[in-house]
Amino acid sequence: MDMILVLSDGVEAGSRAATILQRIYLIDRVMLLKDAKLAISGSKHVGVILNMESAGRERVAATVKELGAARSIPILVLTVHQDETDIVRIFNAGADECLPPTVPGPELLARTRAMVRRQAERPPAEADIVVGALRIKPAARVATLDGCLLKLAGREFDLLLALARRPGHTFDRDDLQKVLWGAHNSGRANVNAYVSRLRRKLGEIAERPRFLHTVYGRGLKLQVSGVGQGGKLGRSGGQKGPFVTSEFSDVNLQPRPPVGS
Repeated sequence: MDMILVLSDGVEAGSRAATILQRIYLIDRVMLLKDAKLAISGSKHVGVILNMESAGRERVAATVKELGAARSIPILVLTVHQDETDIVRIFNAGADECLPPTVPGPELLARTRAMVRRQAERPPAEADIVVGALRIKPAARVATLDGCLLKLAGREFDLLLALARRPGHTFDRDDLQKVLWGAHNSGRANVNAYVSRLRRKLGEIAERPRFLHTVYGRGLKLQVSGVGQGGKLGRSGGQKGPFVTSEFSDVNLQPRPPVGS
C-alpha cells in the first residue's frame, strides 16, 4: 500500500484528511514543516496533503515551495484561500492540486489518486550533471559553479546543458545552432556571441579555458581543464593536443560541408 504524508496545522484538520485517505493509503502525519521535509527526503511517500486551514496566503505558498525544493513529489493543498489570485500563487509555488478544506471525501480521494497516478506516469527526472566544479540540474534549469548560482539566460543554459550532457564531445557550428535555435533555424550566425557570454559567466577567457575548449577547425567542447603551457589541455595517457586559444570564431569553426562535396 502506498504512503501519503499529511502535513496539517491542526490536529482536527489533519484527522479529517487522514480518515478519508486511509481507505486506500498508509498515512504518515506530521505538524511541522521540518518534520515533513525530513520525511519526504526518502522515497517511501507518493504524495503530500498540505492541510493548512489557519495559515495565511503567503505561508501556504512558501510551504509548498519548500516541500517542492526538498523533493520532487506531488502536493495537494487544502486551504480556505480560494480566490483566483491565491490559487494561481499556490500553483506557481509548485502545488499539483488546490482544494477547499470542505471538499467532499470522495472528491478528495479521487483527486489524490489522480495526482499520484500522474506522477507515476511521468518520466523520471534527469539526474544532476556534474563536470568538475560545475553542477547542472536539468529539470530545475539551474546551474552552479563552485557552489554559486550561475545567472544564465535561457539559451545560455541550453548551450551549457547540451555541452555538459556530452563532456569531451566536440560540437561543430551546425550542432550548436540547432541547440540554440532548433533544426529549422540553423542559419543564425551569432553562436559566437552566446559562447562568449557563457565564457564570461563561467569566469574564464578563451586563452585560459576552464570548461569551454575550442578545438581547431572542428568546434567546441566542454571539459574540465588541465591547462598547461600554451593553453593546451592535457588528455588521457599524458598526450596533449592543440586547442585554439583565440575566441570561438568563424575562422576556426567552419560549417559542415554539403553532403557529397
